[in-house]
Amino acid sequence: MNDIYSYSDYRQFLKDYYERNKATHPGFSYRLLAERAGINSSSYFKFVIDGKRNLSQKTLIKICQALRLKEKEAEYFESLVFFNQGRTPAEKSIFFEKMLALQKYRNVPHIKKNQLEFFQEFHHCVVRELVTMRDFGDDFARLGKMVTPPITAAKAEASVKLLLELGFLDRQNGKYLQVDPVLSTGPAVQDFQVIRWQIRMMQLAIETFERSRAEERTISSSTMGVSRATFELVVNKIRDFRAHLMEVVSRDENPDRVYQLTIAAIPLSDLQGGKL
Repeated sequence: MNDIYSYSDYRQFLKDYYERNKATHPGFSYRLLAERAGINSSSYFKFVIDGKRNLSQKTLIKICQALRLKEKEAEYFESLVFFNQGRTPAEKSIFFEKMLALQKYRNVPHIKKNQLEFFQEFHHCVVRELVTMRDFGDDFARLGKMVTPPITAAKAEASVKLLLELGFLDRQNGKYLQVDPVLSTGPAVQDFQVIRWQIRMMQLAIETFERSRAEERTISSSTMGVSRATFELVVNKIRDFRAHLMEVVSRDENPDRVYQLTIAAIPLSDLQGGKL
């Protein structure tokens, strides 16, 4: 498939997609695409490509299925459509920012199975940020005190050693550097070590209320009733938001503190009748 992330015009993407598949599969046609999408008109895709029709939210979903786009590709295609069809500069700007965030997201390296030891202790991720942010002169006692809550010098030194061994850090000319500034486990991770680490991070969020000032933290809560389909939409919106924040943070040239962002959507009721 053509790399959808390289496109700024969805009609051109559809045109290239059609021509590429037609060249490799003679039986490929606009009618076949329409059938995949559950659209009755065999000329529908041709009209869209020629600019004679726009796409709606309803047809967008059908077309993403017909094109067999993956989750993130579908999100990019949706943003691309609304960017192209936007009527005002402000509207276009919103979807252009989403496109940029998704382009960055696809290039974020995923943590590998042999690197999951990273999640055994909460402080590894903190140390990974601190050593590139501040020159602690290999004073591991000092480094340990920078972590909140503090850790021992031995734990701080062991953490730096592990991060070097796992390939998260490199050292050049006496300075520590992050091999990849932004990392991700990828969506829907089920590994127990990662889940345990996430639980620990939520516990730290609770403990923060006792050791930080109000102006140093932020928290908000909402309780809402949703369907399964809407919940899945919420999950996708959260992923978009996190990807956008990662892009914003990656442009910060002078970070001086380490923050943990935890966003949770948890069930507070069962389904009607108690059946899942």
